[in-house]
Amino acid sequence: MSQPLTLFWPVFALRSDGRTVVNNKGTPVRNGPTESQLDRTPNEQGQSDFYRLIEKEDAKHVDWRKKLGGMLLREVGRKEDEDKWQQCILWDFPEGYRLYEHIKSKTNGETKNHSGGGHDRQDAYLYGYPKGPRKRFRSPVEFFPHLLWMLTDESSDYSNCTCRICSPNQIEVEKPAQPARPADITSATAIGARTISAPNGPVPVSRTPMPMPIRRPSTDTPVAQSPVTKPATPVTPLTAQSSPQIKAPPRLEPTPLPQLRTQDQQVDSQYNKFVNRPGEVVWFRRQGGDAFGLGLITRRWITDNGSNQAMYSIQPLSYPGFTPAEEHVDAGLSNVKPWLAWSVPSCTYEYLRQNPHLTYCQVDWKYMASGRMGDGHAEVDASILMAKAVDITYTPFERIKTVPSNGSEDRYWNGIYYGAEKIWRGEPVRLRLGMGSDVLVVTEIIEKTSPTGTNPLQTSSKVELRGDVYSYATLPAPNPKAPPALPSDNHLPLRMREDMRWRNQILLAAASGISYWKLISPNQRIAIEDVKGRWYETSILFQREFFEAVQNKGNVNGSWMNARGDATGMGRGPGVLCTDRLAAFSGAIPDQLRIVDGLAPPKDHEKPSGSMQEIELSTGAPAESNFSVDDFMNFEDPSLPFGENNFI
Repeated sequence: MSQPLTLFWPVFALRSDGRTVVNNKGTPVRNGPTESQLDRTPNEQGQSDFYRLIEKEDAKHVDWRKKLGGMLLREVGRKEDEDKWQQCILWDFPEGYRLYEHIKSKTNGETKNHSGGGHDRQDAYLYGYPKGPRKRFRSPVEFFPHLLWMLTDESSDYSNCTCRICSPNQIEVEKPAQPARPADITSATAIGARTISAPNGPVPVSRTPMPMPIRRPSTDTPVAQSPVTKPATPVTPLTAQSSPQIKAPPRLEPTPLPQLRTQDQQVDSQYNKFVNRPGEVVWFRRQGGDAFGLGLITRRWITDNGSNQAMYSIQPLSYPGFTPAEEHVDAGLSNVKPWLAWSVPSCTYEYLRQNPHLTYCQVDWKYMASGRMGDGHAEVDASILMAKAVDITYTPFERIKTVPSNGSEDRYWNGIYYGAEKIWRGEPVRLRLGMGSDVLVVTEIIEKTSPTGTNPLQTSSKVELRGDVYSYATLPAPNPKAPPALPSDNHLPLRMREDMRWRNQILLAAASGISYWKLISPNQRIAIEDVKGRWYETSILFQREFFEAVQNKGNVNGSWMNARGDATGMGRGPGVLCTDRLAAFSGAIPDQLRIVDGLAPPKDHEKPSGSMQEIELSTGAPAESNFSVDDFMNFEDPSLPFGENNFI
């Protein structure tokens, strides 16, 4: 028998000081559990000790919001609304605040809290306070004074907040709350008609907006107060001079975008044009079949035959002594995909699978191709190992200026080849920091060089990026025809703006919400190793994943792309400096190969000759083997869909 549904009144928190990333001595850090704390891998004894993000539909998430909603209505509601205290719920935590659960498990699968004691309790912590992850709230009662301050104090003066973090030395006694003006509440909170997802299914709520006037104290009726944590022993309050003061966060101003300097940079800044770029390693559909190979883009252009078809010239990666011809490939995403869109398959030779530590330069490819190492395909395996080798390199290009600095140099560049990808100033990149979904709009690429010995030509190189960090943010939109106003996005790159417009057209209709890129940390310095790779438009590469997330009420800003370093297991690391882009491909491409800038189509004498059949017959594979490129690089298999392999 189904249980009766409970009527809830949702409250929306429209103000917040929450931060998902905070500045720690000039370095942005995650405002929440660290990566090691999020790791669920058991130790040698089989015990697990980790934090997990509590989703909105989780019972504990709902319980916190019901308590906060009830306390909020109790504090600011009318006397005639007292019967609704148990039926009010905070629609979501204020923006930037996230609830995590600390879980410890024994070897037998039992769980315990962080202080020991074998039972099934796990403690929850609310992160997001702007002073960093050490300042977290341990219960709804502890967070409520801060929530009430955010929604009622127009001055944003932290000294007016009575929570234990903002006022750690204040004597916490029950006292009548200062009445706030109705405008203070109506500008910070909103009540509306929505259906709330709860653990037992959808909960209908009233479709008639409920006003929230302030219940003012009177002489004959005692004011019901919100719960307050009392210390066991009273503490003498500090004087005004000695009391620590926390200033309200300053208004964040975006950094102006740099000017576009070249034609290629202008092309790459456009929305829905060329997704991939000359100098990048990509997966591409080989001629004459459905197999995909790995290659280097050497040129791109638009056909002048009236079809205006976008095309790439791609040099397949191979091994020394064997050079497949360049191929001209339709630039559509069904034919060419970024290197990080797919995880790398295993090598075809058993010897290479058993020795995964071997690099491209350590393999005797001539001996491998002779057939004396057993069954396998030398061209396929060589392309895999070369792509992995390129993945751990970086090459700055187009130097803008050089600034001497205490015997060293700061070299400013307009772009950088980072692994398989090409990154420009003025465009977004994905970060490992924060929640793993934040982006940095790059304004400067700086290579810091310094002498490493007596020889002045021997220098060390360290690259950092500067720019503004943005986090994906959402707002409820109960009325899709009148969505809430969003901050101006004129300071964002065109690709980010157009992609967000596409997302919001779907979110407004299907999810009654709206999203935007929120500036959380302007003019930050980010080490190059903290960059996952280029940012790609959801509206172009991940439409299917986005629709599924909206339909299933999942994460609509998912990380549907691998990160640089995943293929090699290097993970976070600066990699190896290559002073020239083509030097990173030594042995895998012809010596005379060049990367062509601009959009000029190839001339007749530059068009590739030969066919895929001729290429396959001259791969060097033994005649008795039945290997084909199609057998090893066929990503059209339904078990290997685009964008779903080992995502980070």
